[in-house]
Amino acid sequence: MSDVDQSVRLLKTIADETRLRILGLLAERPRSGRELADELGLSAPTVSHHLQRLADAGIVRSQAQGARRVHTLDQALLASVRGEAPDARPAPIPDAYYAKTVRAFFDGDRLVSVPSRRRPRVVVLLELLRRFEPGRGYTEAEVNAILRRAHDDVAFLRRELVDYRYLERADGVYRVTSAPPVRDANEAQEVPAGEAEWLAALIASTLPAAAGDRTPAPAG
Repeated sequence: MSDVDQSVRLLKTIADETRLRILGLLAERPRSGRELADELGLSAPTVSHHLQRLADAGIVRSQAQGARRVHTLDQALLASVRGEAPDARPAPIPDAYYAKTVRAFFDGDRLVSVPSRRRPRVVVLLELLRRFEPGRGYTEAEVNAILRRAHDDVAFLRRELVDYRYLERADGVYRVTSAPPVRDANEAQEVPAGEAEWLAALIASTLPAAAGDRTPAPAG
């Protein structure tokens, strides 16, 4: 199927009032089928039918999360249809609390404030982690530059990313964790649902590029 044919198919699929309303809700944050049915005032089978049509077109992705399935938009596909460059960042964790926290603490790319409570702070850290490329080595100056685009307290954010084992530091070089951290009971209460699965998928998605790891040259 050519790119034009794929775009035509996608546009035909979303040219439906109910599917457009579903896409509008999913553009705000990931949702389960039950949440969509309740917010749209439709039956679960009706919503399921429309979700399947959107999934067949490739515009919606589904992921198991406990006993339910959470649905997210494929932003890269939408960008390609609009002729835009896709966002290179990995998709956020499809979790309602995660999305709510991001809306509360971020204004675009800027972090309005650093949460004082640990649970929302972990969400902020994961959102910042999306700005780093797995498999790549960063100097401390590069880490600081990335974090400064979000907030001025780069030392605290950098230290928290390391303390929560989202970034690993060795010989002055920082990298995205090579394996999901093993959490004790206290930490497990602080991290959002799906953290380990999200990190595992993030790491696995970059494994083929590991041989081309770009490690910065030592200073001097």
